[in-house]
Amino acid sequence: MYAIENMTTTNEWTDNGSITHYHFTFGFTTKEHYLEQTEGWKAEYKELSKRIRKYKAYRKPRNRPEGMEGYKVYSTLDTMQEQARIMNAMRVQAKVEAGRRMVRQQKAA
Repeated sequence: MYAIENMTTTNEWTDNGSITHYHFTFGFTTKEHYLEQTEGWKAEYKELSKRIRKYKAYRKPRNRPEGMEGYKVYSTLDTMQEQARIMNAMRVQAKVEAGRRMVRQQKAA
């Protein structure tokens, strides 16, 4: 995963409900460090995606667990989906930050 120095969240209220925005401060300094962390992100996201697909299969009536087990499945699925949203927001912001740092290095050279 990325070397994150800080993560903050802000909530925005709209007519359709609340939207959470994530803001990250990254600690990578070189292109190699960024690419290394990107590879780690991809592996972690791939595993999370597999788990989400597995839990989504439980939503089908023939697979749906009864009682408290069903609630645990839905709760776990919601948590994993929120983690995926955070990881995607982190990835987008990391790309932007890497581009900014590259431009600054080119100007400094």
